[in-house]
Amino acid sequence: MPIWLDVDSRSGVPLYVQIVDGVKRALSVGSLRQGDRLPTVQKLSSELMIAPNTIVKAYGELQRLGLIESRAGAGTVVSASAAASINETQRLALDARIRVLIRDAQSLGLERQDLAARFAAALAEMDDASTVNLSTEQGDGQAAQEVTEE
Repeated sequence: MPIWLDVDSRSGVPLYVQIVDGVKRALSVGSLRQGDRLPTVQKLSSELMIAPNTIVKAYGELQRLGLIESRAGAGTVVSASAAASINETQRLALDARIRVLIRDAQSLGLERQDLAARFAAALAEMDDASTVNLSTEQGDGQAAQEVTEE
């Protein structure tokens, strides 16, 4: 079984859904990338010890989502649009986490300005960390100073 795929026949979640979710997860964490080949239906079926039709159903769903494509002579590969699709999904998840954070802040009684100030401070920390990383990568104190002064 591919290390990026975990299927549990006792979980109550249909196997094809577990395969689809496993591929999505592998794409989101970078275990699978554009152009990577997926196992053949027969190979994955024998590795997972499940019916080939289940793999075909999962691959069909992944194709419908635009995450994989079948190429003559190349087999089933991760599509070029997969990264963009996963990226959009991650952005939507980020938006949802931001909304939860805002609700939590409201529950704590934080004012809008206080929350905005906290975001600004966190962003400034990120900017500072980027500047520090950039200056150590450049290795030239003068060039690093120029970057920070901009």
